[in-house]
Amino acid sequence: MKLYKDADADLALLANKTIAVIGYGNQGRAQALNLRDSGLNVTIGNRADEYAARAKADRFAVHAIGDAVARADVVMLLIPDEVMPGVFRDEIAPRLRPGAALVFASGYTVAFGLIEPPPSVDVVLLAPRMIGAGVRDLFVAGRGFPSFIGVAQDVSGQARALALALAKGIGSTRAGVVEVTFAQEAELDLFTEQCFGPAFGSVLTSAVTLLLDEGYPPEAVLLELYMSGEFAYTLGKIAELGLVEQAALHSTTSQYGSLSRGLRFQIPELRARLREGLDEIRSGAFAREWAEEQAEGAPTLAVLRESAREMPLYALERQLREVLQSGGPAGPPLLSGAPPSGTAPGARTPARRRALIGRLRALMGRLLGRSRGASAATAPQRSPADDVPARLDVDPHPHEDAPAALGAELMARVIRAFLADAASDPALLLFARGRTLTSAYRLTDTGVTLSLRFAGGAVVGALEPPPEPPQVQLSLTAAVFDGMLSGRINATRAALAGDIAFDGETRAALTLQRVQRDLIRVYRQARERVLAEEAATP
Repeated sequence: MKLYKDADADLALLANKTIAVIGYGNQGRAQALNLRDSGLNVTIGNRADEYAARAKADRFAVHAIGDAVARADVVMLLIPDEVMPGVFRDEIAPRLRPGAALVFASGYTVAFGLIEPPPSVDVVLLAPRMIGAGVRDLFVAGRGFPSFIGVAQDVSGQARALALALAKGIGSTRAGVVEVTFAQEAELDLFTEQCFGPAFGSVLTSAVTLLLDEGYPPEAVLLELYMSGEFAYTLGKIAELGLVEQAALHSTTSQYGSLSRGLRFQIPELRARLREGLDEIRSGAFAREWAEEQAEGAPTLAVLRESAREMPLYALERQLREVLQSGGPAGPPLLSGAPPSGTAPGARTPARRRALIGRLRALMGRLLGRSRGASAATAPQRSPADDVPARLDVDPHPHEDAPAALGAELMARVIRAFLADAASDPALLLFARGRTLTSAYRLTDTGVTLSLRFAGGAVVGALEPPPEPPQVQLSLTAAVFDGMLSGRINATRAALAGDIAFDGETRAALTLQRVQRDLIRVYRQARERVLAEEAATP
């Protein structure tokens, strides 16, 4: 394994060159400052906004993007991936000098064909494995941080040497630089974001809900698992010493328990899920999906962000931070930031602190109680890690109790009425324009499957499985289905409790969430009408 260090790089290669840093955000500012402090000639290309103002305040010459490119021997692209193709097409490519070097901080746009650099320039990769603030702080401290470098086009014959010189200029060769391809960098980065990170998040949320279900105090659970900062410190030691050697920092009880129980978590299906995610990345399926999402104005991303804030854990974290910060500077280091607006440090009394803890416990009791009250006994037998919680907008005044159980015959009548009403509902018909989306709901306790298809401006429902594989399938009991569609059960909480299992395309499921309020409205109307008819029958 080749690890490039300071001795492998020569700043003299950049001595007489003008380096244009395009974009003065977190990474752009950090790298520009480090390059200048390394004695190099740096100029900034940025639109006239607050970032340009900050660059001027840092005593850089700031130009329009095209003008900066025209002046530069080295052009470093440090703008977001989602805007880079348009900026490159309109402002960079027309002004790029033959023989210049084009430097990317991520392999994404090149690897997935979103940008095709002209054949007359060097194309290199310099991708720090560190956030912008860390790039600057570590440089100032005389330390380094790892980076990836890569070469996609070597017109000058010095592309690799140029990448190494730039890596030295920003301080990365102090720690070590590894060479990869553009595709490898992009795929590894996306894998961490889409597979490793979510898998860890699923383990975390599963652990939290299990321990809370077993009656452990919420504040103790969150502190033990991660909010004390101990786990973050351990991860730092893993990076420093290695996964095995860092174990010596822990008690022998900890070491024995970790090593002897670790094998039970070597789950074959987890590897299969990681492989599935990697295949989506490498095939370009994710890049195409993300491009489509951006073209639509990123509505699914908005749903995802809102969904994350509806998770019970989000509310718990906020409550616990308030408690931990109430004592001011005496609180744990990672949680001792500024107190809430208008509150002086130390202003809360011990009685107030106890009251907050009581609120935290009461909140968790309500959150768990509502989801568990539905039908835990008949939940589908799947691992929580396999399920993708679906967001559901609930009534602003939710019922505290689980919905009244409906018999099989009455439930069938409600569903038929719901499907018939959905076929003529204006909001649902509008949603069906210009898209094709099939969903299915498998009621595990009754053996019934119903389908709902949106296609070409029409809504077609049937009390039977769809003729083709659905893009979205939820497996749940009839009681959970009835509670979810009547707005009495929050689907996110029900999924976390294991009462809902999801199969299909995640993006399609999230697209469907855009009309969940309308589905709830139509279902409620149909349900109330059928129940009223039933009550009026002698």
